[in-house]
Amino acid sequence: MQKLLMMAMAASTAVSAAATFAAGKQQKSAYDYNAQLDERNAQAKEIQAEVFKRNSDLQIQKFQKDFRRLNDATSQAFRKNGFVATGGTPLLVALENAQNADEEIAIRQYNASVGEQQIQESAVNDKLSANLNRMYGKAAQMSAVIGAGKTLLSGASNIASMQ
Repeated sequence: MQKLLMMAMAASTAVSAAATFAAGKQQKSAYDYNAQLDERNAQAKEIQAEVFKRNSDLQIQKFQKDFRRLNDATSQAFRKNGFVATGGTPLLVALENAQNADEEIAIRQYNASVGEQQIQESAVNDKLSANLNRMYGKAAQMSAVIGAGKTLLSGASNIASMQ
């Protein structure tokens, strides 16, 4: 009877150790999967940052083109009315328009830079999260190995004390 009890205890110990090990392996797999998702999200955000930058650059080019049209139309209107743009009101209007356009371009460039930086920072955070998930996975796997070893040693100790 005692031999049967010891065999049952050994089997129970082995099953418990295997279950602990399997649970750790599953946890590691889940963390690895989350790490892959984080890396995919980081890549998508890096692409988003590039698209954001290109779109901003195109918007600035469109603004410059629109400004040239406005400036040309303003100059044309002054000339049509007999004003010369080398002095007086036409020159002041042209200079103010140019200054406003330069300020608008600078603001748009700054906003584009900030927006791109924010998206890139979010991508970096996703990469860090991926690394953290991999670290958690390794820790879960190591914990399971230690837990399984502890279960085996505890079971062996109990079996030895029965003898």
